[in-house]
Amino acid sequence: MTEARPIALTAPALERLAAFVTTAPLEPDAATLRTLRDGVVDCLGCIFVGSGTSVAQNAQAGVKALASGGRWPVYGTDLQVGRPQAALLNAVAGHALDFDDWEAPGNTHPTVVILPALLASVEGTTSGADLIAPYLAGFEVIARLGEAMNFEHYDGGWHTTATLGALGAAAAVARLLGLDTLQTAHALSLAASRAAGYTCQFGSNAKPLQAGFAAQAGVECAFLAQAGVTGQAHVLDHPKGMAALTGGTDPARIEAALERLGTPLALTEYGLILKPWPSCGYTHRIMTCALELAPGLDSPNQIERIDLNLPDFHYAILPFDTPSYRSEALFSLPFVCAMGLARQDLTLADVARPTWDDPDIAALIAKTSVHPFRPKRPDQNYAPEDPDRLEITLTGGRKLTTSCTYPIGAPQHPMTEAQLRAKFTVNAGPVSQDWVDALVDWPRAPSILSLLDAKGDRP
Repeated sequence: MTEARPIALTAPALERLAAFVTTAPLEPDAATLRTLRDGVVDCLGCIFVGSGTSVAQNAQAGVKALASGGRWPVYGTDLQVGRPQAALLNAVAGHALDFDDWEAPGNTHPTVVILPALLASVEGTTSGADLIAPYLAGFEVIARLGEAMNFEHYDGGWHTTATLGALGAAAAVARLLGLDTLQTAHALSLAASRAAGYTCQFGSNAKPLQAGFAAQAGVECAFLAQAGVTGQAHVLDHPKGMAALTGGTDPARIEAALERLGTPLALTEYGLILKPWPSCGYTHRIMTCALELAPGLDSPNQIERIDLNLPDFHYAILPFDTPSYRSEALFSLPFVCAMGLARQDLTLADVARPTWDDPDIAALIAKTSVHPFRPKRPDQNYAPEDPDRLEITLTGGRKLTTSCTYPIGAPQHPMTEAQLRAKFTVNAGPVSQDWVDALVDWPRAPSILSLLDAKGDRP
C-alpha cells in the first residue's frame, strides 16, 4: 500500500499566519512584557484556586479514569498526567471561577488557553524567557482572528475562547517546539477542525471544559503536525471553511487582519483585561459603577429601584437575573450589582456559598431591572459611545446615576501592582513571599517547571 502524500498547502491565510508565528522576532517592549508577566501570574493564581472547584476535581477524576501515566503537573494538586491532559485540566481549573483575564477583539480568555498549553509542552530546560515569544504568537493569532471574525462569530453563539483559542494555543506550542512554517500551518489547520464551543453552555461546567478542550487541542495539533499529520490551509478562508461557517466573514476582513500582524504586536495594542472580581467580564462595568455610588448611600435599604443599562450583545451572555447556583451567579448582572452596592466587593468566598440568597442581596436583586440597548458601535466591546449605566432610585424619588466605559482591570483603568499581588496570594493559598517574588519575575527563571515545582504541590 502506497503511503499518502502530504497535502500541498496553497491557500494564503493559514500560511501567512504560520509564517508570522514561525519567523517574527516577537520582541516585546517593557510595557508589553509587564502586561504578559502580570497575565501569566494572574492566570496561575486562577489555576491554583480553581483546582479545588468541583468541576476541576470531576475533570481530574475523569482523566484519571481515561489515562494513566505521565509526568506533567496539574497545578494545585499532586496529580501528574500526559501533556494533553495536563493542558486540559490546568485550563479547566484556570477558567472554573471566571476569574482569569480576557481580551477585546477576540472576546476570549487568552492566557488560560495559551499558558496551560505551553506548560504542558515544556521540558525541564525550558526557561521563563522561552515562553515569551510563543505566548505573543498565540495571542497574535487570537486577536487578529478576532478582528477578522468578530463580533459576528461571537454573536452567533460561538465561545471564542474555545474556537479562536484552539488556534492560538496551537500557534503558541508550534512556536515553542520550533516547528517550521509548513508544520505550523498544518497545526493551525488541525486546530481549526478542533475549534468548537458554544456560549449557550455558559452557566454550566461546560464553559471551563471548553477552554480546556482548546488548550488540549493546541498541544495535540502541534505535536501531530510535528509528526507529519497534515490539514488543508484553506480551512480558515474557504467558502465552506471555519470563518464562513461560523460567522459569514468577508474575506477582506481576514486580509486586513493579516496585514496588521505584528504591527504593532497585538498584546501591545490591546493589552489584557484582568479581573478584580470572580464573575463574567461583562458584569465589571456595572460593578465599577456600583462601587462609585455605594459610598453615597446611607444604607442599601434606601434603594427603591435599580436600573441597569448595557449593550444588548453583552446582556445576551448574562441570562441569569436571579441566580440559583454559583455557575449562574457568575453571569448574573443584578447579583454582581447588588454585591457592589451592599458589600462593596465580590470575593471567592461570596460565590462559594449562596450569597445571592442573603436577604439584603436578594432584596436588591428583586428591585433590579436590566435594559439592554442596541449599541452605536457593535464592533467594539468597550466603546465610549456605549457605556454601561447604573441608575438608583432612592426612597423619596432622588436618583443617583453614573456610567462606565472601562472597568477596573482594563488597560485604561488598570489594577495596581498591590491589587494584583493580593489577588494572586489569595488564589495561590499559603505560599512564601520569596516564592511569590520569584514567580512575579518568571521571565528570568532558568527553568519554568522548577520555578512552579518550588510551590510544593508535588511530592
